[in-house]
Amino acid sequence: MESYPETLKTRLHDGAYEYRRDAFLAFLKSPVRDYKESPTVKDYVEITDKELQEMLYGEMKEIKESPEFSETANIRVFNDEIEVSDELQKQGVLVTSMVDALKSQPELVKKYVFPKMGKERIEFLINSSWRNGLFIFIPDGAKVTIRAHTISNASASFASKTVIIYGKESKVRYTDTYSTAGQGTGIQGKNIYFFGEESSRFDYLYLQDKAEGVRDITFVKQYLERYAEFQFFHINHGGSKVLFVDESQQIGLGSSFRVYGVNFSNGDQKMDIRDSSCQDGEESNADIQVRGVVTGKSSTIHRGNIDLEEKAIKATGFYDSKILLLSKDGFANSKPALEIKNANTRSKHGSAISNVDEEQIFYLRSRGIEDQIARGMVTAGFVGTMIEKANDEEFTRKVYQYAESLGANAFLATN
Repeated sequence: MESYPETLKTRLHDGAYEYRRDAFLAFLKSPVRDYKESPTVKDYVEITDKELQEMLYGEMKEIKESPEFSETANIRVFNDEIEVSDELQKQGVLVTSMVDALKSQPELVKKYVFPKMGKERIEFLINSSWRNGLFIFIPDGAKVTIRAHTISNASASFASKTVIIYGKESKVRYTDTYSTAGQGTGIQGKNIYFFGEESSRFDYLYLQDKAEGVRDITFVKQYLERYAEFQFFHINHGGSKVLFVDESQQIGLGSSFRVYGVNFSNGDQKMDIRDSSCQDGEESNADIQVRGVVTGKSSTIHRGNIDLEEKAIKATGFYDSKILLLSKDGFANSKPALEIKNANTRSKHGSAISNVDEEQIFYLRSRGIEDQIARGMVTAGFVGTMIEKANDEEFTRKVYQYAESLGANAFLATN
């Protein structure tokens, strides 16, 4: 990566040059982990510097065939091009690329983008090396439904950055799908930052379903002001290595953060799913519930940290992880943690890893349901109670398909 500063001066010398430079310096100063968390550390997701270098110098590759977008998408992104429906524009929603936003929205970029550089080593690098991404501004009081679908070439390696700002008392439902075209082993990193103003409400439905060779790295951050609410449903299904990091920064009084996450790992996939809250606001609350389904020789680890700062008086923070282990060769781990810095709070965490309940299978078999189908139904039920809260038929249907397929296939693989 020694030559990267030269790349900054040439290929990435834009309006964010100083921001990129400072983020890269922060990356260089961040220590590389050189210790083992446990004897099974080899089963965790490790992103090597060689892989990061691929992302750093990679380029977007064109998709030559016609992309298969979701029919309901009103924002479509492929080949570095953005298509936005007229309806969104009529509602006063600004949708542009991050590259264009540097030129057309300098004041917003200066206020929201430049002050936030991240806190983790890889996050710093993505903030330095992004090629493009979405910049979305939603005005005060707006009531908006957004369905975005981004398709990338599976063989491409790149970093992207998306910033979404939504105004006071706005109400937004945002479905965000990431998929790939073709096959490949690209390493694709993205940072997605949300800025919620006072008394806003945001429902975010995230779905990652990339080709099986892709290495996917995602950092999601929410910055929530007074009484801002953020409800997050995230699904990770595709990719060979998946590092997914989500953290709320609850700055304002009474801010609320709710997470319902599900990941499916199969074959040789490795997934590291991290959901955390950092609460400064008085009477703020965070409720994080994560579910994992593990099959084949894959591995999943859930990490979660509830951080209640000194100022977070009367705040509450809860974290709960459950993983369903469907194969003898699979690996699952859960590492919740609490960091409580004042006594006037309520918090707790919990985790569980288990196999399919054979009594449930027996009950379904007694009703004439084949074993393969029964296991698919139990797996779907394990994740369904959370995802149905999204109240989105298309989103829920896909999750059920993943669950039923993995549950049934796990049975076939062992018989």
